[in-house]
Amino acid sequence: MSLYDRHDAETAPSCVWCIDGMTPVGIHPDLGPVLRLCPTQRWCDECADTSVFPAEWETLDDRINEILADGYAAVWCSHCNGITAVLPVTNDGGIR
Repeated sequence: MSLYDRHDAETAPSCVWCIDGMTPVGIHPDLGPVLRLCPTQRWCDECADTSVFPAEWETLDDRINEILADGYAAVWCSHCNGITAVLPVTNDGGIR
């Protein structure tokens, strides 16, 4: 899914919510500052646009590694790759 392919061409240039197709939604207790997809359109039918995207990580690998290092596992939306939940890992950060 590409934000640039999916955002309405008429709305994108003047959208007051967007920072490259996303908008800040606050600070998550485990993820830090988070973004969500622009609220002016419906993006993801799988998570109903409830997923969040950490603002401080660049790649999916970075997100996974940082979360596991902190002893958490993320539940991902398979369509938009946003995080739908963060759960504590009970075996000292490893997944078996």
